[in-house]
Amino acid sequence: MHDPGAEAALDWPELMPALASCVASLGEAGFDEQLLALLRRAVDIEQCMIFAYAGNDAVDCLLAANERQPRVADRLAELYAGGLFRQDPNYQRLRRLVDAGDDIGEAELTPMQAEAMPSAYRSHLFAFPDLVDKVSLAIPGEAGAYYLNLYRGSQAGPFTRADLAGLNALAPLLAGLIRRHYRHYLPHPQGYPRPASQLASDEESAVLAPLSERERQLCLYLLRGHTLKTAARELEVAVSTAETYRKRAYAKLGVPSKARLVALCRRTD
Repeated sequence: MHDPGAEAALDWPELMPALASCVASLGEAGFDEQLLALLRRAVDIEQCMIFAYAGNDAVDCLLAANERQPRVADRLAELYAGGLFRQDPNYQRLRRLVDAGDDIGEAELTPMQAEAMPSAYRSHLFAFPDLVDKVSLAIPGEAGAYYLNLYRGSQAGPFTRADLAGLNALAPLLAGLIRRHYRHYLPHPQGYPRPASQLASDEESAVLAPLSERERQLCLYLLRGHTLKTAARELEVAVSTAETYRKRAYAKLGVPSKARLVALCRRTD
């Protein structure tokens, strides 16, 4: 999806401070907010989702944000990662990226494919939250793929051709930022994440302080890209026991999902 005139669709001098803030916050708490600020400035999005895919159909939500309906974003992320992702028209494209195992390939920008969506999928993820348009960026990553989804509601209306051209121009930068910042959160195709330290960062230690040791360990495994099943294996407990740890941890922390746990551990003071 190349447009030779794409560069003209963005006001690059106006975007440079937001881009600089994203680069400065890579790997730090607050990156999510800087990325959202950049995207809102560039194309006035209402909702943003970032997912990580692995070859065993493991899907993790890394970011779920809706300025107008924050709780709705969390719920939509849970529905999608819980199985609705298989009805996504881009699902096979993402599977091909995962199977290729190419972490330096070109990111692919795709407009909304409403005609290819099953009615239940569209009803759950678009009609209820009053979203009318979506643009997706599939980003090859090491042993998987990242999936950036940007949405517009009925108030702002669909993305224009100029918006799409601008996002196409911005796509290589967005891909680089997302690969670099979320590199430790991509699930491994065999169900394990890449080797990563179980030592908690300062932000994670502060957030997880109210938890028991086992609840804290489980949350750290989830934050490092494990699924509940593989985290249970690492902890040498039954999946049902790991589920109990997760429910207790989420209740103590006041988070409904992994997406909010990740966001909480990356939030600045």
